Amino acid sequence: MNNGHTTTALRRQKEQAERRKSILKAAREVFFKKGFKASTIEEIAGRCGLAKGTIYLYFKCKEELYVSIMREGLGLLKKELGKIAGLPLQSDVLLLHVLQTYFAFYRKNRKYFRIMFLSSQPDVRELAPDKLLRECMDTARDCLRTVSDIVEKGITSGLFRTVNPWVVANILWSTINGIIMSCEQDSIYREEILGMEIEEILRESLDLALNGLRRAT
Repeated sequence: MNNGHTTTALRRQKEQAERRKSILKAAREVFFKKGFKASTIEEIAGRCGLAKGTIYLYFKCKEELYVSIMREGLGLLKKELGKIAGLPLQSDVLLLHVLQTYFAFYRKNRKYFRIMFLSSQPDVRELAPDKLLRECMDTARDCLRTVSDIVEKGITSGLFRTVNPWVVANILWSTINGIIMSCEQDSIYREEILGMEIEEILRESLDLALNGLRRAT
């Protein structure tokens, strides 16, 4: 009898997990296509063949779904950056790999990238569950810590001068994101004023940072 109850409970858990996965897939498709403001729970429900009320059994609001997609994107980025951390290379070369990996992530996952930025808006954060937001922030910190650890490795090896690795990681992260978002949001700036490829600007910005980090010889 207990075995029967256990089997039923496990089947129900599996069904719920599959339904949650289906909702997230539908939400991802709708958000990627229309953005946050234009998307509705009704449209997400229709895409995965569920009633609107059923969506609310799994996610309390549109904001929770949106931040859940952000968490997916951050998880993908963390996985890619994790491949770099253990490479037996000098820190300046590792930072170049970080830049290349981050830019490749942006090019391949442009929709995730936009959600990762827009989800930090106050109106989204206000309604998303605290636990979900903390998980996202923890993953973002893990990504930054990868950069910080590389900088610290460079200091220890004598390649870089003594600096605060965490501060440097945040400066580099903010610089890269600022350049990408400026080019992403303003085509006139990108095409008519700047007249340079994003990759070239990012490489130049990293070179400037590395020149400031390297210990004088």
